[in-house]
Amino acid sequence: MDVTLGKDFLGEEDEADLVEWLVADGATVAKGAPIAQVETSKLVNDFEAPAAGVITFKVEVGDVVSVDDVIATIE
Repeated sequence: MDVTLGKDFLGEEDEADLVEWLVADGATVAKGAPIAQVETSKLVNDFEAPAAGVITFKVEVGDVVSVDDVIATIE
């Protein structure tokens, strides 16, 4: 499954900075577990895994990502 930030997470923002991955690339994650910290113009939020499985990063810390960018995959 492709993982995007989505409009529900970003709200009125169009993009955000990926501040930190909270899990290792290739780790098994649980649905709802915090996987990344994302900063908008207003604050830093934890982004949660939308599904359970093995995560593969598609962007790096410091990258600016938009609402529809694939930041990771979970298989």
